[in-house]
Amino acid sequence: MIKGNKKRKGQPIEFLGKKLDPEYYPILYKWAESNPETLKSQLLNLAKLPGGSIVNAMQSLESDLQHG
Repeated sequence: MIKGNKKRKGQPIEFLGKKLDPEYYPILYKWAESNPETLKSQLLNLAKLPGGSIVNAMQSLESDLQHG
């Protein structure tokens, strides 16, 4: 999920094969650091929806969390 043991704070990380940049996904980034298994589960469930993908799931979930 999160690649690389030596990640610097604030640097993008790879999560589920996609770049998770704190500039664009600040809430998901923090979630990935604190509870990656739960975030993985949520993203995979959203990605299963018709027309879904990991990127779409990331965008939708980040938006919902920011505005919800």
